Amino acid sequence: MASAASPSWVILGSVPRGRRATGPTITDTPGHEGVSWWPYLDAYFLLDSTATASAAFPLPKPELLSGPGFIGLITSPKGYMVAELQPVFGSDKAQLLRFSSQVGEWVTQSVAYPLPCRSWRGADGVLSCSGRLWWVDLSWCLLTCNPFADDPTLTVVHFPEGKVLKPREASGLLDKYRCVGVSAGKLRFVDMYRNRNSRNGAAQISVWTLADNPVGSWTLEYEATFTEICNDPSYKATGLLRKIPVLALIHPTNPDVVYFLDGHLFSVDVRARKVVHCEVYELVEPPMERVASRFVQAWQLPPALCSRNSPTLFKPSLHVHTG
Repeated sequence: MASAASPSWVILGSVPRGRRATGPTITDTPGHEGVSWWPYLDAYFLLDSTATASAAFPLPKPELLSGPGFIGLITSPKGYMVAELQPVFGSDKAQLLRFSSQVGEWVTQSVAYPLPCRSWRGADGVLSCSGRLWWVDLSWCLLTCNPFADDPTLTVVHFPEGKVLKPREASGLLDKYRCVGVSAGKLRFVDMYRNRNSRNGAAQISVWTLADNPVGSWTLEYEATFTEICNDPSYKATGLLRKIPVLALIHPTNPDVVYFLDGHLFSVDVRARKVVHCEVYELVEPPMERVASRFVQAWQLPPALCSRNSPTLFKPSLHVHTG
């Protein structure tokens, strides 16, 4: 189950309830000392699918990590790095845990934390784009840094005007109506939450692009109402109900295409208001009523893993994590 992916097809996976704990977990790493008790310990693995013989190997000391929604993976010509940001509410400092292919062990570093006055929701995902990692809080902003730097500096990027929510607003459901993803090499913010057309008040979807990372502004790319989408013959041909679906993700190479879940996994060219693809998605876990954008991971498959009968190199995959 993928929890982060990079363009070079190295993915980070997690296995919830990977093994049952046999006793208290004792952490004795500089900056992380303590004793905790968890009934199960998650397991995290790295997979290089471009290797001649793909093999996964476990990340050491998984007890140091908060959960897959906080972990990011980034690659460079020199190798890869896994990083997790661990902020503390009310503090102007946070811990940045890093594990690189060059060092081969976890290194903890204290970094200046620019958001001490508001709790970080976290678990909304971590993205790799433009040589940086981006931690996502769908309620108000992104946090970003270059994890390869000797002294990483966190930068805040707030969502567009009118899109920043109050603390705890829409808690537990926001990931059904918002997502941030990388498409065509740029960060995109997709918003459906209480998003109404200014002319007629109809529910709509908006897609924004972040320019000049990391301190640039958001540009509105396009908007479309769900009435316009549902009225198109391509939508009617699917037999789907006329209702607002759950947001899944934005296509990693075509920013005009957005994926939704509603008993089916279907994609819409939002700019053209047309359904591009629709298929039954037979999920076993989690139940369909719990599925949201944070459970969906975009991964562009390498040619070696693509079926001869499948011309596309992109396959959305679903993964499960808690927290």
